[in-house]
Amino acid sequence: MNDDRNAAVRKPRAGSIKPQASAPSAASAAAKRTMVGHGGVIDLHAYSAPSMLSTAHMEDYFGYLVRRLDNKIYASFLRTLAEEEITPARFTALSIIGSNPGVRQVDIARALDIARPAALKIVNHLVDMGLVEIHPIPSDKRIGALALSEKGQAKLAEYEEAVHQHEARICERLPEAERAQLTRLLRKLLEL
Repeated sequence: MNDDRNAAVRKPRAGSIKPQASAPSAASAAAKRTMVGHGGVIDLHAYSAPSMLSTAHMEDYFGYLVRRLDNKIYASFLRTLAEEEITPARFTALSIIGSNPGVRQVDIARALDIARPAALKIVNHLVDMGLVEIHPIPSDKRIGALALSEKGQAKLAEYEEAVHQHEARICERLPEAERAQLTRLLRKLLEL
C-alpha cells in the first residue's frame, strides 16, 4: 500500500536528506502572535483597539468632508422632524409639490435624482399622511397630478420653519458671509 500513512515510515533513499523535526523557531512563533500592518507590528496577545482613530489623512479629501457633513446634517434633520416622520427626501418632495402644483411622480424622481419606484414610495407615504393629493389627469389615467392638501400646506409651513432652525444650528459657526459663500460654492459644484 502506498498512502500517506506508509509514506511517513518509508526509509529515505540513498543520498536523500531526512527532514529533521524541529521546534518552531522563535521568529515563527512571534509571527503567529503578531500582525504586520502599514503602521507597524501589532502584538495580538496584548491587543486593544485604538481608543482614538486617526482620520487627519482623510481631511484633505473633499468627498470625505462632504460625506461627514452630509451625515451630520442628515442626523440633525431627522432629530428635528422625527415626530413628524419627515425625512429629507420627503421634505424635498413635499416642498417641490408645494412649489409646483400638478407635478408628476416622474418629475419628483428626476428632481431628487432617484429611481421612479423610490419616488413612488415617497409620494405614497405623503399621500398616506394626508399631506399630498393625487388628481387623475383626464388625458392619461396612469399619471396623477400631485398637489398639497390643506393639511399639507399648513404642515409644509411648519416644516420649513423647523428646517430653517435646523440649518441655522448646523451653520452656527459660520458668519453670514461665509454661509452665503458656501451656498454659492455648493450650487456651483452641483452644476457639474
